[in-house]
Amino acid sequence: MRIYAKVYAKGKRGIIYKQGDTCIKEHNPSAAVNTIRKEADWLKRLNKHRIGPRFIKYEHGKLHRRFVKGTHIKDFLDEEEDKKKIISVLKQVLDQCRKMDELGINKKELTNPCKDIIITWDNKAVMIDFERCYKTSKPKNTTQFLQYIARNKELLESRGLSVDKKRLISLGRDYKTNPGNITFSKIIRFISNS
Repeated sequence: MRIYAKVYAKGKRGIIYKQGDTCIKEHNPSAAVNTIRKEADWLKRLNKHRIGPRFIKYEHGKLHRRFVKGTHIKDFLDEEEDKKKIISVLKQVLDQCRKMDELGINKKELTNPCKDIIITWDNKAVMIDFERCYKTSKPKNTTQFLQYIARNKELLESRGLSVDKKRLISLGRDYKTNPGNITFSKIIRFISNS
C-alpha cells in the first residue's frame, strides 16, 4: 500500500507521514530492526489508560494514529511563562509515568523526552513514540522524569517555580525504594507547591 502524503518527520527507526488528522508511521529501511508492530501493540494497550495519541489501526506494516498538534515539551518550557500551566503539564506527565510504572512498562526516553512529549494548545501532555517500551518488574518512568525536572531547575525557576533539587532527588530515591501511592503523592505535592 502506497502512502500519498509528504514525509512529516524521519527518525532512526521510523518515517512519519501526515494525512489530515492522521499520523502514519512506517519502518525506516535504514534501521536494523522493525519496531512498528511493537509500537502499535504498546499504543493500543496504553490507550486503555488514556496514554498516548488515539490508536487508529495497524495495517500493511504501518501504524495509523491520531496526529497530535502541539509543541514538544522542551519548546513548551522554553516559551511558556504561565507557572500554573507548567505545573499542570509536569503533573500530567508524572501521572502518566506513574500509571506506566503500575503497569510494569518502561518507556525508556523520559530522562530526555524532548521529542517524546507534546503539549497541545489546550495544555494537555501527550506522550508519543512507544517503540522502545518493555515489560519490567522495576520500571523507572517516574524517577527518569524527575531527573528531567531536576536538570531543568534553572529554566523552571526562571518561570517562577521553586525547585529544591536535593528534595526532588530525595523524593525520587524514596519512590524508587517504595513506589507506592504515598511516595508518589509526596512528589505531586512537591510539584504542586513549586
